[in-house]
Amino acid sequence: MVFRVSSLALWLFLLPLLTLHQPALGADATSFDPTQVAVKAKGAGGVPVGTIISWPVATDPEDMDNWLECNGQSISQSVYPELFAVLGGNVPDLRGLFLRGHGGNSAALGIRQSDMVGVHDHIVSIRDGDGGGSGTPAFDETNSPWGWINFRTTAGNNMGSETRPVNQAVRYLIRVRP
Repeated sequence: MVFRVSSLALWLFLLPLLTLHQPALGADATSFDPTQVAVKAKGAGGVPVGTIISWPVATDPEDMDNWLECNGQSISQSVYPELFAVLGGNVPDLRGLFLRGHGGNSAALGIRQSDMVGVHDHIVSIRDGDGGGSGTPAFDETNSPWGWINFRTTAGNNMGSETRPVNQAVRYLIRVRP
């Protein structure tokens, strides 16, 4: 008597036998084999294209060919295809700007928000008498025949042409190559 076995039946029989010698890799702690895991960073140094860093000195980083200054310059799609896909034709111009975390009252991502000073009051009392702030009010908005009185005053000795917090200049650089 001759038995004929199809090749599919033979594979179905042999497949469990061929895999018995391999360790099982699963998601539980008893079968996990850390030697079988490969972790690879995308890009040089693992820094994604489009990442913006603050660089504190005038000397360029060693890999400056992977970075551009955030000065609004146009970029070529053929030279920087990954960055072009993220931003389009220009790097952001961050010169003279403070970066602000997204959310709260910030503008949408990538949108420049103009400066603003919140609405507030200054109480000014003009008094008669010795000029040192003593005496009774000469007038106020309720009894003045002229209504509001506008005048300019200096608020301190560190006044300038802009409103700004204490700061230190940095260069903003953007990753252009993986």
